[in-house]
Amino acid sequence: MSAPPPILQDLIGQEHASRFLASAVSHGEPSHAYLFHGPKGVGKYDAALKFAAALCCETGGCGECPSCEKAARGVHPDIDAIAPVGAFITIDQVREINRNLNLRPHESRARVFILRGADRFNTDSANAFLKSLEEPPPFVYFLLIADRLDKLIPTIVSRCQPVRFGPVPAADIEAHILGNYEISPVVAQAYARASRGNLHLAEALAANNKLSDRRERYLHIAENLAKGAWEGGASQMASEIIAAAAEQGDTAEQEEEENVPEGFLVAPKKKREQDAHRRASQAQKRELDLALDFLETWFRDMMAMASGAGEAILNRDYELELEAQSHESRIDNYCQALEVIEAARSKLSYNVDLELALQAMFYKLQEVL
Repeated sequence: MSAPPPILQDLIGQEHASRFLASAVSHGEPSHAYLFHGPKGVGKYDAALKFAAALCCETGGCGECPSCEKAARGVHPDIDAIAPVGAFITIDQVREINRNLNLRPHESRARVFILRGADRFNTDSANAFLKSLEEPPPFVYFLLIADRLDKLIPTIVSRCQPVRFGPVPAADIEAHILGNYEISPVVAQAYARASRGNLHLAEALAANNKLSDRRERYLHIAENLAKGAWEGGASQMASEIIAAAAEQGDTAEQEEEENVPEGFLVAPKKKREQDAHRRASQAQKRELDLALDFLETWFRDMMAMASGAGEAILNRDYELELEAQSHESRIDNYCQALEVIEAARSKLSYNVDLELALQAMFYKLQEVL
């Protein structure tokens, strides 16, 4: 097989996907719809943008022409990226796709619609999108991106060519962030392992001091729980995480307001406010998930260290603390702590009082630890 086109050669840790997409471009008969599926943060959207660029490029993805450069900057007029508004891709968004579906490309050989969060259609939007997906114009391509394949309706899945993305190997993440960010080898290894295959999370930790500071704080909470030093109790720990989540929500809402496009297509103010609120809520939930992820890594590492498998720990930058504090006699306690966190994660996915749910989790963690 010939080498992938230049624009598809740097899909970090996704050699299978790179070869598959390169073959589709080089053979000149790509499918009208692809479904990029796999864990979050592993490069599905980046791959979709690059594949879209290759579909639009006259030479199949040179990476250097004006078309490829516009695609890389996210400003290509023939590549439309659609993301969920809050929890769902809405029927209004699908109707907008349908209105534009038959418009010919502005300046390239294809029109590409990238749908992020394709596992977040609701019933109405999924049914409306099926009509678009069944018989699009020959110059139109759909690239659907989903973290959870089982959340998509089978009729959508059956009309797409699946492209699987796996967790990015820790060694690949470590090499990437060590070569692109000013961090030490120990920290690069820690971020690569703690991200558990999520390349974007590792990049964010390396680039964003506020995020790395929040990681340290969440790990400190877990460390204190394991030691029985509970710093103000369950209420204080829950409040701290809720405050961090609220801050992320406020940031997302502010960014939404600041990025209102100019022109007569601007949505009504009330709808913009509703959309901003939905995106803020999703940002809060992402931060809560992240906090629980980091809490889990600590107790997983305690289990590994207590079991004599210290080489398997994720938080390499806390190796000395983990070694000093883990005890073989408490392996069952660490296991129970992981079960408590997972149970809380399930509850938080429903419409519950987030702070009370976190308080209940911390009370339970105090019991099992």
